[in-house]
Amino acid sequence: MNVAFEPLPNCLATLRIEVEPDSVKKTWDGVAGQYFKQAKLPGFRAGKAPRSVVERKFTKEIREEVTKQVLTDACREAIKDKGLRVLSLSEVQDVVWGDDKSLKFSATLVLHPNFDLPDYKGIAVTAPGAEVAESEIDEALENLRDQQADFPDVEPARPAAMGDFVVVDYDGLIEGEPAHVKFPKAGKPLSHNTDFWIKMTDEAFFPGYCAQVVGMNVGETREFDIEVPSDFPVEGMPGSKIHYKVTLKGLKARTLPDLNDAFADTVAKGKTLAELRIMAREELQKQKHAQIDAAKRNGVMSHLISKVECELPTQMVRSQTQTILSEIVRENTTRGVTEDVMKEHERELVGSAAQSARDRIKGTFVLLRIAEQEGIKVTEMELRQRISSLARKYQMTFDKMLKELQKRGAIDQISEEVLTAKTLDFVTSHATVTAAANEEAK
Repeated sequence: MNVAFEPLPNCLATLRIEVEPDSVKKTWDGVAGQYFKQAKLPGFRAGKAPRSVVERKFTKEIREEVTKQVLTDACREAIKDKGLRVLSLSEVQDVVWGDDKSLKFSATLVLHPNFDLPDYKGIAVTAPGAEVAESEIDEALENLRDQQADFPDVEPARPAAMGDFVVVDYDGLIEGEPAHVKFPKAGKPLSHNTDFWIKMTDEAFFPGYCAQVVGMNVGETREFDIEVPSDFPVEGMPGSKIHYKVTLKGLKARTLPDLNDAFADTVAKGKTLAELRIMAREELQKQKHAQIDAAKRNGVMSHLISKVECELPTQMVRSQTQTILSEIVRENTTRGVTEDVMKEHERELVGSAAQSARDRIKGTFVLLRIAEQEGIKVTEMELRQRISSLARKYQMTFDKMLKELQKRGAIDQISEEVLTAKTLDFVTSHATVTAAANEEAK
């Protein structure tokens, strides 16, 4: 078998292969033999028709099967002989049968990126300290108090002031039209709302709005104009005047529960304040360890990615970019960002997604190479545990989850995810960790 290897940009390569007649004939004889045993032709019992008759009758089918087998076997052998790391066989073309029954063809391969593996043991990373300060526990308890705050009406009645919590109805017009009609990217909340709660600060809701509400009494309606500031992020709006008609429906006082045993009992039944502080410390400790773990992993991956320069498979980058872009759009939609605003920043979003895709793919390849270097493997138990975790997440039985993954051809992907996670654990365990903010290394 003659093989010519030609590397191409973007992790592609071409194999030009010529399989000698003897090898092709051997495969032909094997395939034709199967047809000879099974063929049913008029006038002959199964397996009793002359071989030459069978071959004439099924020449097209035999040739197709022989071509498939020869191409598969030849590619496999050539890849092994050349020591290639192949992701996939992209395309087979220029298949030519010679008069001497030889077979020539070209195969386009998608290869693993070619790069030198950087040093991956002893990577220096910085992580936050693990100690929980008393002030952090105090802050956690204050947050719990905030969650249980009460908002009774202000008594005795008085005009609204900055810092108050107010409940209002309002309508906002620009040149006689609802603000969101005049400028769709501004969003409907700028035009109208009922029973809307606002904490009165300079920047709350819309710059300058709360200052105009100061001095209003419950039940009072007031109209005023606000000029849209120059840095407002909707094209054409800066400098416009929004005419607001506001009715103050409620003035609320924010009261916090006392920090005592009774409060602790409402948060955790049967617990005292001292016990609640212990629980808060333990929870903060868990959060700290999770932050440390994440910081170490992120630091390790950032270091590895920065040390490797290589081409990446174009189609993989495109596919991963689309996946990440979908994640970004979904997250922004959840946060209330409009489609028009996202379209306005489309170039930046796509650029960010593409860079994240390149980093994610490069990181995976580096971890796979480390796994190969260290002989790290995925055990059957580890794979089953990962599938069990997915089954619980999607509320499916293990067997149903397994069948679903097999149907989608996703088992190899799941195995790779387990392998890269296991390899990252290995590299992280060998990292040199320094605590942030000049704290002692943990």
